[in-house]
Amino acid sequence: MGVVLAALIKEHGVPDKLLPTGTDSAFHGLAHIIIDQQLSILAAKCIANRVLAACGGAQVLEPAAVLKVPPTELRACGLSQAKTNYIVDLAQRFESGQLTTEGIVALDDDTLYQQLSAVKGIGRWSVDMFAMFHAGRPDILPVGDLAVRKGFQALYGLKAIPTDAQMAEISEKWRPYRSLGSYYMWRVPTNKSPSIKKSKSVPVGVTL
Repeated sequence: MGVVLAALIKEHGVPDKLLPTGTDSAFHGLAHIIIDQQLSILAAKCIANRVLAACGGAQVLEPAAVLKVPPTELRACGLSQAKTNYIVDLAQRFESGQLTTEGIVALDDDTLYQQLSAVKGIGRWSVDMFAMFHAGRPDILPVGDLAVRKGFQALYGLKAIPTDAQMAEISEKWRPYRSLGSYYMWRVPTNKSPSIKKSKSVPVGVTL
């Protein structure tokens, strides 16, 4: 991966959360990522716990359980109207069979982006976070994550936050493990606390 990352790898070790398990519910993961958007880790975790409680208290959020709860009750958990709509729409897609965990897991990276980006409330950053932390895809570069961009800037001594093209060029040597390289960008010393920013950050439930 290059000598620049050596100190970070030595300090933090290799995370096991980036390894695919094949057992995670895609709906649960995507719903949590929608909740996480533009929130601190603490706020998102609190809202996610309320949603789980409102949907029956199970540890894994199920689409059928979400659809049984009136949208007003989901809003009362702290979700915005937009996020409520997104999660309900996502639940309907899974409940109808339009989306399935098995089908999503079987997609290649490009098709995964195409299909999930067509879902309301899921953009490039959301797909990247799902691909890395829920699907265990090894070669994801989350160019839309501000914390990762700042990690690149600090670690490589760049004068400004890098462009997508600069990130792609620098990380080319990381292939086919750009997910792992990106993980260490969250660990660059000048960016120790992405969770307190209202920018996009590591998803709730991910142990880093």
